[in-house]
Amino acid sequence: MKNMPSKEMEQDFYKDFKGWVFNPKTCEVVITLFDKKTGFWRYIHVLDPMWLVNCSKKDIECLFFNKIMYYEADKEQALRYQKLVKVCFEKDINLGRYWESKWRDLELEEFLKEERHNEKMDQRWLKLLREPNGD
Repeated sequence: MKNMPSKEMEQDFYKDFKGWVFNPKTCEVVITLFDKKTGFWRYIHVLDPMWLVNCSKKDIECLFFNKIMYYEADKEQALRYQKLVKVCFEKDINLGRYWESKWRDLELEEFLKEERHNEKMDQRWLKLLREPNGD
């Protein structure tokens, strides 16, 4: 597998954002939202920090400027989420951006190399099939 699938995240939740907190009982981050139109509270449960890469640019900014809340005992785990958001903010990594990466160039290069090899093998097979047998 070349690309690891990641969970889809709700987009543009920054408008209703109220805070985010690390829950030590479930080892997840809970993003709390309040919809002013309906008057209902909503929650987004994030089990893996990498899911945050799939947030919109505005959502990343919102999470970056509003620091995560946590108990002191859970600081190390909670800050994993905050550090990932910091990297996303600094490197402009978000769902709406196809960021530059050497890995992407390497994947393309490997793909093209394999395609050229397959074309050569197809040409060899065609050549062998066209040649008359010596019998």
